[in-house]
Amino acid sequence: MNTTEPPAKAKRRWLSVLALSAAGFVDSSEDYTLSILWPFMYPSLSVSIGQLGPALGIGNLVRTLTAPFWGYAADRFSRKALLVGVTGVWGAWTLVLGLVQNISQLLLVRLVASLGLAVLWPTAFSLLSDLFESKMRGRAAGVMTAASFSGTFAAYAILPALAVASPEGWRSGFMVIGLASIASGLLLLLVHDPPRGAAEPELHAVLTEEAAARYRFRLADLPAIARVRSWWVLLFHHAADVVAVSVLYGWSFTWLNEIGLGDSAFLVVASLMFSTLLGHVLFGWLGDRLEIGWPRRGRLVMALIGLTVSVPALAGFIALGRHGMAPLLLFGLLSGLSLSSIDTGARWPVTQGVLRPELRASGRAALDMVIGLMSSLAVSVSGGLVHLLSGDVTLMLLILIPAPKLLAAGLWLPLFKSYPRDQQALHQLLSQRQQEIIEGR
Repeated sequence: MNTTEPPAKAKRRWLSVLALSAAGFVDSSEDYTLSILWPFMYPSLSVSIGQLGPALGIGNLVRTLTAPFWGYAADRFSRKALLVGVTGVWGAWTLVLGLVQNISQLLLVRLVASLGLAVLWPTAFSLLSDLFESKMRGRAAGVMTAASFSGTFAAYAILPALAVASPEGWRSGFMVIGLASIASGLLLLLVHDPPRGAAEPELHAVLTEEAAARYRFRLADLPAIARVRSWWVLLFHHAADVVAVSVLYGWSFTWLNEIGLGDSAFLVVASLMFSTLLGHVLFGWLGDRLEIGWPRRGRLVMALIGLTVSVPALAGFIALGRHGMAPLLLFGLLSGLSLSSIDTGARWPVTQGVLRPELRASGRAALDMVIGLMSSLAVSVSGGLVHLLSGDVTLMLLILIPAPKLLAAGLWLPLFKSYPRDQQALHQLLSQRQQEIIEGR
């Protein structure tokens, strides 16, 4: 028996991607719901506009701190059950946000609702690696991430219209998103949850649920993540990269308004996000093609080019912003494409390619926790820096966006040495498991 032939296609794998994409769409919409509806909410609740800070902060903190727990749960228990129960049914708490009557109720419900926000992405990260072989993981991640970006567009298009329909119209916005979350949970019933490692060429022909149980996640296995050098490289790289991305999206509307764009600001941000959306699909596909022809370094080169291009693209976007719509749209398009060249086509499959199947959700969740903390820190620092620069948002952006992007490109370079070695080490481990399973029959 040839146990290293290409894995057979997992059943319902693209249907699973569709269901996960729907969940990503709703999850992304939910992320922005409070921010979008707040201008209509705070007069209704008789609170100050500044209360948005604590309301957003408590959700982000809970989401970040619970990420490792949900990563553990996704590695240890049924991923499908977690997705349906926590990502879907738990969305009813967003619906309840539409019923709150004061700030205390808002903060309490926001805290409870945020407990389940960190489930989706580590679980999907693990699940997609078992539904798709390495040469197709970029496309699957690209479709899901593009759907997530589409959810942001939908939120900005739909929620303000609901909010202005009546004095209490903002409540309808939360209820619509809550119902959509519950509906996405029902759609997640279609997800196929194969044994962990099912898409690996060494295991696909011999792996059963019983055999996979022999390698079930244990807390004692967690140090194995820290022994993967590429995981550390990805951690430091992503920590630098997220500074630029979080500051860019956090300040984009405020900055565009400051330079006098007015209502046209949404068009610029939409073009930036739309090009990022398209880039996730494009580079997800391109990364998979490079995996086939150049499996050890193809994705790495693609990402490095994108990281390098993003530095002058973002600098041009910011520095030339005052010169009209043409440079904003041109450099915004280039910036969006370069930003998306790194994630689904490279970071996703590279991380999946160096972690054990039963540790992938935990490894991704640990990354998400650090990245979440860095993102919050970056946005906080950006506000203080604007104050030190006498309110010059443009100068702050030029300091906190191109430089971290350049640093992120430099921190990507060690992967050219560590990734092939860690990738080979994983395949050796999986080959050993293959023999153990065969001999155990």
